[in-house]
Amino acid sequence: MHILRHLQSDRAVGLLFIAPFVITALFFMVYPIAEAIRMAFYSYNPLRPDLTAFVGLANFEYIFEDPLFWASFWQATVWTLLSILFQTVFGVGLALLLHRALFGMAFFRGLLLFPYIVPTVVIALIWRWIFNPEIGVVNYSLIASGIIKEPIYWLSTPAMAMASTIMLNVWKYTPFVVICVLARLQSVPLELYDAAKVDGAGTMRRFFDVTLPQLKEVLIVVIVFRTIWTFNKFEEIYLLTKGGPGTSTFNLAVYSFEQSMASLRLGVGAATGVVMMIILLIGSIVYLRVAGFGENEK
Repeated sequence: MHILRHLQSDRAVGLLFIAPFVITALFFMVYPIAEAIRMAFYSYNPLRPDLTAFVGLANFEYIFEDPLFWASFWQATVWTLLSILFQTVFGVGLALLLHRALFGMAFFRGLLLFPYIVPTVVIALIWRWIFNPEIGVVNYSLIASGIIKEPIYWLSTPAMAMASTIMLNVWKYTPFVVICVLARLQSVPLELYDAAKVDGAGTMRRFFDVTLPQLKEVLIVVIVFRTIWTFNKFEEIYLLTKGGPGTSTFNLAVYSFEQSMASLRLGVGAATGVVMMIILLIGSIVYLRVAGFGENEK
């Protein structure tokens, strides 16, 4: 009986400690999601709340028939895939460089965090100045070095605007990939590399046969999280290009914002958010299964 009371006491203390997190999660995570799902089935204008009405699947029919929704979906796909590709390649490459035991490496590791900790609004404003066709440092450097003869209008043409937003995203979030990969590299047993050297494996062979397999699981998790966060990104695109020129850099987050705030169709915006959530949920499950995450190695 004494042991049973002790276990019940420990359980009560554990529940007491976890209660604030559960309450916070319910209020700030579960409730907004549930409310967004509910609103997706209503016609709601914040200026005329008295006209709120249940419309069933009408909001979903609207977005699926809207050409701008599909354009935003494909642009979001391109933006996400290219951003994740470059973040992964550069992240792994930088992590391998920073993993070397060289003098002053701790300083460079700390410096690497700078893009990740600076507020997005500050970075976006700086990049708008950098890409300014008349006074921007990028065009000035390219013209001064003779690479181009005329200014490039980075944010005024569809292709260059999309490339600029991708570069901003890659620059800001590659440090996250570096940190995760570097942490895993530091736990890889050195005996594996010694054995590979004894077998005559060169640098590239050791990378593909030893390093990459050891990084597999952490890369799977990093790619999943970065895909979710990038696909949902709003502030970088909106602050840098406002979705322009025209709608050439719209992604689904910007589309949802424009429907909700500019057009005051909150039901349509909520329906877009629900579709995004379903796409990411299905995509994550399929990717994890295809990648074999969590499966025991035989």
